[in-house]
Amino acid sequence: MPILIFARRACWQEAACSSLTELFAPQIHQSRLDSWPQHYPWIKEEGYFYFRSRLSQANRDVEHGLALAKAYCDSAEKQNRMLEILQFKLDILWSMLDAMTMAYALQRPPYHTVTDKAAWHTTRLV
Repeated sequence: MPILIFARRACWQEAACSSLTELFAPQIHQSRLDSWPQHYPWIKEEGYFYFRSRLSQANRDVEHGLALAKAYCDSAEKQNRMLEILQFKLDILWSMLDAMTMAYALQRPPYHTVTDKAAWHTTRLV
């Protein structure tokens, strides 16, 4: 399992920097809160609690992660490493969405096209 290997071997600073995929989470949560009630009228008000609470929490978390990343990525080499890690994390997140779409929307088995080749990033992280 490559992701487990990556998680075990990465330093805590790299793990913290991978949180930068959350930079736009507050805006995404607000967009959800603005539109979901009209699209999902059966969801009770308390069903949106997580997203409401994340509006302030996500800003705090993002600011902290960004400060850590700026302090840690003090060379071009580390900055490139962070870009590779962020792309790796995005590949994982997209794979999860693909698997859910395959399983629930298309009624097909997920992961039928899994490969051991890097999809987007130039360096294998695991």
